[in-house]
Amino acid sequence: MNSRSQRATNGLTIRELTLFAVSAAIMEALKVAMAALPNIEPVTLLIIIFVGVYGRRAIFPVLVYIFLEGILFGFGIWWVSYLYIWPLLVAVSLLLVRCRSPLVWAMVAGLFGLLFGALCAIPYFVTGGAQAAFAYWVAGLYFDLLHGASNFVLVLLLYKPLSNLCTKLVQRMSL
Repeated sequence: MNSRSQRATNGLTIRELTLFAVSAAIMEALKVAMAALPNIEPVTLLIIIFVGVYGRRAIFPVLVYIFLEGILFGFGIWWVSYLYIWPLLVAVSLLLVRCRSPLVWAMVAGLFGLLFGALCAIPYFVTGGAQAAFAYWVAGLYFDLLHGASNFVLVLLLYKPLSNLCTKLVQRMSL
């Protein structure tokens, strides 16, 4: 049995597991590298690209990324929102996966960034009520505006070249 046909416990090949682990590590490393820039992050862009290249299997590097976030920054209430926010982006991206327009993806990423704070407020609603969730959301509106604008620009500029690069790399690996 060669390495291509060897399957891990969940039906993924060793090669796929390695690729997904490296993809998650790239998301984490780039996010940490850009941490000095408030709410400017490449994770949204990378998830959109990974969905385009890996399809529904893109959930694997996203779940590893979420776990890495918890390990590195703690499993606080903020982390609970990551359990549904990033998989939600995967789901939305899967619905639009055939779209190749950088402008459409930039609008999706921009809207996602604008809604990020509202989505993050849900655990605060559960633990502290509507006032706590509203206060959390309003306090971060400036950052949501910045997040939405930066997502829009990053995706508009980098979607096509990174998508082409990732597609070629995965084809070379014959996945």
